[in-house]
Amino acid sequence: MAVHCFGYPRRTRAGMNFLALIVLIAATACSNGSTPAPTGSPSSSAKPATTITVTMKEYSLTLSPARAATGAVTFVVRNAGSLAHALVVAGPGVSDAHTSTVSPGGQARLTVTLRSGSYELWCPIDKHKELGMDTHLQAGGKSPLSPAPSSPAATSTSARQER
Repeated sequence: MAVHCFGYPRRTRAGMNFLALIVLIAATACSNGSTPAPTGSPSSSAKPATTITVTMKEYSLTLSPARAATGAVTFVVRNAGSLAHALVVAGPGVSDAHTSTVSPGGQARLTVTLRSGSYELWCPIDKHKELGMDTHLQAGGKSPLSPAPSSPAATSTSARQER
């Protein structure tokens, strides 16, 4: 028994030394010698989140910008009107994305993952859609129905005229 008692601490020390060596090798292997980037800075391969502001009022929707990249898009919905409104987004892979009712002066957010294609946005309250609160957003590639890239915003009026 005396052998096991004296041998056990040695094996522990040897195991600790081995573990320390592994950690040192791993840390050295992962280091390229340069200073690490600050915590919070995006990497060059990270895709920034897309945000589109949707301004709603009687009876129009204005999108800024009027186009989107594919991937996660957050719609910041601002009710600049005097009536309650809401926003529905539908298109490729998106069928039931909507905000809750937004009171006058209020704001809501809706994040949707967009694929390449055309999306319809509208207000589902009462007959607001039929009164003009209906527009389209192009995600991904170019479309002949989308506004010129230099246009700062697309409104439901211009989208209706282009159809």
